[in-house]
Order: sequence, then structure tokens, then C-alpha cells
Amino acid sequence: MIHRLRGQLAEKDMEGVVVDVGGVGYRASTSASTLRALPAVGEDCVLHTRMVVREDAMLLFGFAGREERAAFDTLTAVSKIGPKLALAILSSLSPQEIVEAVGRGDVVKLASVPGLGKKTAERLVLELKGKNLGSFDPGIGGGAGGPFIEAREALAALGYSIEEAERALQAVPPQDSVQRYVKEALRRIGSRR
Repeated sequence: MIHRLRGQLAEKDMEGVVVDVGGVGYRASTSASTLRALPAVGEDCVLHTRMVVREDAMLLFGFAGREERAAFDTLTAVSKIGPKLALAILSSLSPQEIVEAVGRGDVVKLASVPGLGKKTAERLVLELKGKNLGSFDPGIGGGAGGPFIEAREALAALGYSIEEAERALQAVPPQDSVQRYVKEALRRIGSRR
């Protein structure tokens, strides 16, 4: 099994990369975040890989770091999530954002990934919630559950973007009610303007 490649980055496109290792070019599909993290074509690089063997193909997937590869492994263990969908998820969300969304049961955030419908997002939360998510789990902030999501939706209803609402709410210590989350988040948003 190919676990890691070290060589010269020979090609880079929207689908993935080719790494030249001793004159042999290895093609690997990658996430958008890995593409951004890799150096320019012609430079040396290290690519952490996962090989997927199917009846009709042997596919190689590459990652800029071990954390993203661990997230890929965890995602592909969920039923109805194959390697391509796992890459789409990792192109939209960082491993930490995945852990936080699963921990909060945030189906809306997960379903915002192109190709990941609401039912599959619900399955992902159901299968991963409460499990140790391996080496890519940076730890979920205490208490970020239902009130957090409801507060984010309340801020969105007030006209703030989901990203702006999340940034403000993540700066708020865990609260026991939606109202307290919203009040603290609005105070932080107001102080930034």
C-alpha cells in the first residue's frame, strides 16, 4: 500500500496532483485545501496518501497533512460516504470544523457541502457523534450544542452571515441559553464595528 509520497510536484489541477518520485509519476486526487497547501509545480513536496482498491480501479488520494488523511478515513467509514464525497467535504470544511459540526449535531452546516444532502449529513452526525474521532479530533469546546446552533440561526435571522455569526459565537464562553449566546455574540460583533 502507498502511504506517503515524497518527490517533485509535477502537475497540479482542480482534480489533484502528480508527484514524480524517482521518475515515476503518481496521480492522486486531493481536496481543495490540500491543493492550496501544496507548493508550486516543480517544487519538492510530501503527500500523505490513502489507496482505495475497488473491483474496477485502484485509486490514490493525497493529503497535505496526516490530520486530513485521518479525517478522510473517518468520513469514508460512514455508510453512503465514498472517497469522492469525503474529498468534497474536506474541500469545504477543515477537519476541526467537521469535528465541531458533528459535536453540535449541526446538520445544516454539514448539508451545506455540495453533494452532501441532509439525510447523509444526518447519518454522518448519527454515526460519528459520541465517538472518538481519532487523531484529527482537536477537542470540542464544552457546551456547544443545541443553544449554539439556535443562537447562530437567530443571528442569521437578524441579517448576519453564518460565518460572521459563527465567528462571534465561537468567541463566547459556553452558555446555558440561546438568549445569553445571542446577547454575548451581539456584544462582540458590536465591539468589532
